[in-house]
Amino acid sequence: MSEKTKGNLLLLFTAILWGSGFISQKLGNEVMPPMTFNAVRQLMAGVVLTPLALRSLRTSGYFSCEQYSQEQIAYKRKRLWIAGLLCGLFLLAGTATQQIGLLTVSAGKSGFITSLYIVLVPIFSAAIGNKVNGKSVICVIIAAAGFAIMSLSGGLGGATAGDWLTLTSAASFAAQILVVNKFVDKDNAVILSQLQFLVCGSIGLIIAVISEAPALAALIAGIPVLLYQAFVPTAGGYTLQIVGQRYADSTTAALLMSTEAVFAAIFGALILSEAMSGRELLGAGIIFAAIILAQVDIKRA
Repeated sequence: MSEKTKGNLLLLFTAILWGSGFISQKLGNEVMPPMTFNAVRQLMAGVVLTPLALRSLRTSGYFSCEQYSQEQIAYKRKRLWIAGLLCGLFLLAGTATQQIGLLTVSAGKSGFITSLYIVLVPIFSAAIGNKVNGKSVICVIIAAAGFAIMSLSGGLGGATAGDWLTLTSAASFAAQILVVNKFVDKDNAVILSQLQFLVCGSIGLIIAVISEAPALAALIAGIPVLLYQAFVPTAGGYTLQIVGQRYADSTTAALLMSTEAVFAAIFGALILSEAMSGRELLGAGIIFAAIILAQVDIKRA
């Protein structure tokens, strides 16, 4: 088996794990408040990644006194903390609004609305001065039509608060991706991932304690689903993504990871007995078409 094939399989498995995460998030909402669940699972993921992050720093010599001056190390450390803080804040905005949205939105519907981050990234990139091509604008228009068909059955008032919160999460994830792209390099990917989880979880926990006053009994009852969410789709999924993207080309990687929404819908139907309406399925199909179009190089295809 070639390394490219292995990378593609890892990314497909990543999409499956991420899709299953929508199910554990729905189940988490049944045993504890959403902000509490989100904060604890992010902190757990950060702790799980600690050994990998430390190993990555050692093997890469990221803060090596032999390779870098004290000034360079201080700059790298400061830059890493800034990156961790910014990524963590956007991750908090994305995961918190997604988790709260899942109170009223099905796993499959949440998966497709969340996947809109893929078409929003180039638009947000244009907002900070980068060029945007016509295809990206067309994809946003198509995706917006898909969202309208899926959620706006009675006009703007037809969408639930969960629909709008999930759309907000997609925008937050798009912003988080741009921040990651600005700060990540081949040596700091794992430690940056860990830092963003710890920042997201720590701030989220403060908000949860103030707004939700979580009970210890709820936390204990939610341990199984928290363990799954922390180890499998969060720590496991993001780690497999990092490994898989080393071997797969960027277009194939993006296409494979975008199937997360499809797997969310499949798991929602199989495990939670959720059923999307015909209108929702049509909207989901249009959104997925926009996502695929956004990632395919038409000139090469």
